[in-house]
Amino acid sequence: MIKVLVINTVRFKLNGISAVIKNYYQAMNKKGLIIDFLAIDTPCTEYQSFFKDNHCKCHVLNKRDILKYFFGIVKVCKNEKYDMVHIHGNSANMTVELMAVLLGGVRHRITHSHNTSTLHPMAHKVLMPLFSALCTNRLACGEEAGKWLYKSKSFTILKNGIELSKYDVSQSIRNQYRKQLNIESDEIVIGHVGNFIEQKNHNYLIDIFREIYDFGIKAKLLLISDGMLMPAIKKKVRDFGLENYVIFLGKTMEVENYLQAMDIFLLPSLHEGLPVVLIEAQAAGLPCIVSDTVSKEVDLTDTCKFLPISSKAIKEWAKETDRIYSASQNRNRAEVSEANRKKIRECGYDITQNADVLRQIYMDII
Repeated sequence: MIKVLVINTVRFKLNGISAVIKNYYQAMNKKGLIIDFLAIDTPCTEYQSFFKDNHCKCHVLNKRDILKYFFGIVKVCKNEKYDMVHIHGNSANMTVELMAVLLGGVRHRITHSHNTSTLHPMAHKVLMPLFSALCTNRLACGEEAGKWLYKSKSFTILKNGIELSKYDVSQSIRNQYRKQLNIESDEIVIGHVGNFIEQKNHNYLIDIFREIYDFGIKAKLLLISDGMLMPAIKKKVRDFGLENYVIFLGKTMEVENYLQAMDIFLLPSLHEGLPVVLIEAQAAGLPCIVSDTVSKEVDLTDTCKFLPISSKAIKEWAKETDRIYSASQNRNRAEVSEANRKKIRECGYDITQNADVLRQIYMDII
């Protein structure tokens, strides 16, 4: 048996990296493998249930106490005698985990890049030489994420696959979820999925929606997820007098169903690697408007519109939202979704195929 420890350097909550880890685990043929997990904090209820339902071992350490966290990883690795560790993160700050697992006796140390920037650039720069020396195998979600973290070193692209069948368009699901949200049949639903953190740029998104509202368009903004900046965004919505038109849904494990309720998807992020949610939105047949700071690799279906993020561009975002939504009314969304999912599969983002690739990577390393 090959023993693998998967470390998630962000919290096991309803976010992109955690979803990628879960998707790969569920889709993978685990014959001959033992896969355990390590969380940097107590997982949210949904992930606690996921680990329990799948009979997974999840070691929980508290990264806020960095020394206790570091030596906790060393102890876990020594006790469990893992053949390899697969670390998911965004920067050279994964050096903390790399050093700990090295001291824990793990020979094969995989890092997996999921972004093209970091909130801690100084630490990233200082740790980069050590990071490069400690990492034995390099994975990335896309070309840009790999080049950003690994520079000139070789790496393997492991695409953020999704379960494509979950995004088949259903009018009954659309009606059901719009009814739950008290959305009228003639209202446009502008959607966004992302944690309320600076990177996701909710402030700018609210500015865009205010412009759309001022145009006199009958629309609602559906925001999925939560986070530390949610109270500030709620206050901004109240200050704009938009509280009856912005829906703060919170976290959900049913993103694919709420995508059905939407009509157009906006992602004005300050930076991204290759966001899974944009692949999901395309699979669901949604037209997408995305900031030009997001990797162009994500446009798998030639249906994403990229726009700049600046105070001058807010009106442009609002106008494009109206224009693209109006143009989409002349198409059959079910047919668009089917065609998009075919393209997504051809581009290599089918989770079943990709899980086989990851399994083979594990086997080849050993």
